[in-house]
Amino acid sequence: MAVLDNTSSPNTPPPFWNTVLRYGGFCGLTLIVFSLISYLLGISPMSVSAMAINFIIALGVTIAFAAIAIKYQRDQLDGGFIGYGRALLVGMITVGIGVIISSVWNYILVNFIDPGYVDTLKEEFLETWGENMPAEALEETMANFDKMGDVSTIASNGIMGGLILGLIAGLIAAAFMKRDRPLE
Repeated sequence: MAVLDNTSSPNTPPPFWNTVLRYGGFCGLTLIVFSLISYLLGISPMSVSAMAINFIIALGVTIAFAAIAIKYQRDQLDGGFIGYGRALLVGMITVGIGVIISSVWNYILVNFIDPGYVDTLKEEFLETWGENMPAEALEETMANFDKMGDVSTIASNGIMGGLILGLIAGLIAAAFMKRDRPLE
């Protein structure tokens, strides 16, 4: 009779939504703290070195949280085994949620905390790259800066960034964290 009371079949893996929401939230908070520290220290995101460092740190944070989420899902919920595809999905969604949470922070920063931040970024961009760009490209870039605080721009950048960064971090983390069931 106990078999009839069991609602999940033995071949159905447990859901992963609690895992990705938990670790995606932690990932988002970590990205927010990093962004806040950079903002408070006045680190200019317009230089090549700052862009590279920001990307490396963001990639490291996202790979770490993707790996932690996959490990938790694998060891605590999936019985010690997780295939590459499922691991990739868990890692990718975890990072996607983290990046979207970070995008909400960026919206709050640009629109409520420091509305002049976009103008500061424009000035730094002009100083760093203005002389090296054709006038047409420079004009288009300046117009894109003006859209930086729009909800639609932040949402689309967050979704695209979450997908791309999530895919990269998920691919890397899944490759290391997967553990296939032994063949019987």
